[in-house]
Amino acid sequence: MLFTRWRTRFFPSSSDTTSPSRLPLNGLQFDAIDARKGFLSSPVRSTLAFFGTALLTGLSFHLLALMMTGGFTSSYRGVSVLEDWEMREPPPPIVVTSVVVGSDACQTSFPAPISASPPPPTPTTDLEQAASLTATVAETAVPASSEVVTKQNDTELEELRAMVSKTKGYFARDWSLYLGWNNMRYIIEAALEQSRLLNRTLILPSFVYARACEWEIEFCAAFAPMVNRGKAVDSTAWDTLPAYQQIAYRIPMEEMLDTPHLRKLGHPVVLTSQFLRLSGLNDPDLETSKGNFDKEKYLGTRAEDGSKMTLFVVKNDEYDPHRVIRVDRVGPLADKFGRFAHGDVGTVSMKLWEKVDSKQDHTMIRWEEARDIVKEDMKDPGDDEELEKVLAGMGSGMEWLKSVVQPVKQIAPLRSLRGWQEDYAFLDHDVVLLEGEIHLGRKPGAMFFSTPEARDAYAKIVLEAVRPIDKIRELGEKLGQRMKRRVGGRMWMAAHMRRGDFIREGWVMEQNIGDHLLRIKEHLANGSRILHGIHERREVITFHVPDVEPDQTQITLEPPEDGDPFFLATDERFANNLIWLRQNNAVLISDLLTPQDRREFGWPIMITDVLALVEQVVISHSYYFYAHAMSSLAGGAVNMRAGKGKDYRTSWID
Repeated sequence: MLFTRWRTRFFPSSSDTTSPSRLPLNGLQFDAIDARKGFLSSPVRSTLAFFGTALLTGLSFHLLALMMTGGFTSSYRGVSVLEDWEMREPPPPIVVTSVVVGSDACQTSFPAPISASPPPPTPTTDLEQAASLTATVAETAVPASSEVVTKQNDTELEELRAMVSKTKGYFARDWSLYLGWNNMRYIIEAALEQSRLLNRTLILPSFVYARACEWEIEFCAAFAPMVNRGKAVDSTAWDTLPAYQQIAYRIPMEEMLDTPHLRKLGHPVVLTSQFLRLSGLNDPDLETSKGNFDKEKYLGTRAEDGSKMTLFVVKNDEYDPHRVIRVDRVGPLADKFGRFAHGDVGTVSMKLWEKVDSKQDHTMIRWEEARDIVKEDMKDPGDDEELEKVLAGMGSGMEWLKSVVQPVKQIAPLRSLRGWQEDYAFLDHDVVLLEGEIHLGRKPGAMFFSTPEARDAYAKIVLEAVRPIDKIRELGEKLGQRMKRRVGGRMWMAAHMRRGDFIREGWVMEQNIGDHLLRIKEHLANGSRILHGIHERREVITFHVPDVEPDQTQITLEPPEDGDPFFLATDERFANNLIWLRQNNAVLISDLLTPQDRREFGWPIMITDVLALVEQVVISHSYYFYAHAMSSLAGGAVNMRAGKGKDYRTSWID
């Protein structure tokens, strides 16, 4: 079996910030508090945050084919092509006294930056009040759905019921609501693919938790229910933090995700609150606060006969247990390579098999290890195309789409594959539940794909189907136009500076904010050269994603000039540091927003996670983008850029 999986180096956010700011981004200071102080990192939280935001974010293309050299049930062999990003320790901080960025960059000279961790001021009465409010919320996990349930009328419910009737029933997940929005988006993308393969309607959570307020805590709490995050999701990960850092805001899913657009593109979805009403359960407080599917309380009655709904549970350890590779469908692979079911096992094939079996997980070996085994049969051992032909000569097949980065290829036996569709599409239960955590340690889509068509279908889910609501996209586009006017109508560049919790966890690219900005400007200087080259050669090379047209403004607009300001999305909230960033050519989201924008958008723009979604859209309109690979905001932004036909060379994830 020849197995390929392609990853486009997307690393799906400042929406994942954890520090509730006391400094609104309009520059008016409200007793700015350093949320980095007093933070005691727990190993559990560090581990969850690392895998949640680093290893599992972005857009992947997974493609599966087969190489057969033995018996059908136990002797098929295969090669899988994987690509992962390399984890690197951040360099030690360097003291900067004065920095001048070279002539190819936006020339700026700036003094030594203000400390990234100034001492916090004495807590105010407001903070004490917030702590009191938090403590009150902490006593119980408030029922989740009472404030966010959508008020559908009977006609709307009937429309949803008609939509569900065209599928085999419902597909449910235990949602990881302790994660930030970009990781939740990532899980939703995988769940949409899983439900599509089973021809079922996906049950989404009715809400997500936002982690910070851009204004006074009480302002956001007046619009979005404020909860104790740990109590809400049944976790002790935040218990050691100051009370005001344990706060989260419950945000309706329909303020974040364009669910009507999903349905329009053929992805049937309902919110949990809608599912409960469709099942005859009208208690608005029934939805669990931590996102799990309550197997006892959620099963109502069938509308057609009044009988109790049935449930099939896919146990967590049955999804992709040890020695198992979860794929979309095994059928196309078996059909294509079944003729080798009774073939003899050759010497080289046996060596490949022995190498696979020697691995700890007994599933895959690296492409280069396969090269070492078959190199004696090659004229040029360094030629990948010849290596593929040699493997094909042993009964292999390979179909794959070139990715924007060099793939890592691996060998895997067919016997380790389990098809999601073959295993569970035949079920006739009303609800199929994938139980437990299916996010950590898994790549985008949470499975590999057997055909180019299946891989492209998943790509379209990520690039086209899953998107923010209209007013987020419209505001982001408007701010992008304002940014273009700031540079005289030329191409403009953007970057993401993740600070906040990354400083606490030790994941920040540079501890010192001056070093961090210098790193960003060095990459933007290179980005300016790339844009000049694209403009001069008049050639746009898009990401290798389906059905995308090149953005021709990358040719028609003039490239950046030295000294042009750049857009900076950041979770930095210290007043002095924000002033300093502006003095060094950074344009922040608050510099582009007007009071009218805020009035027209409404209360959600006070929520940091919502504001970060607007930042993502702004970034998607930029002509060059640089960010840190360990932040999931970057991955979402690159996905958007790919869908808009941006040149793949204009996104750099460090």
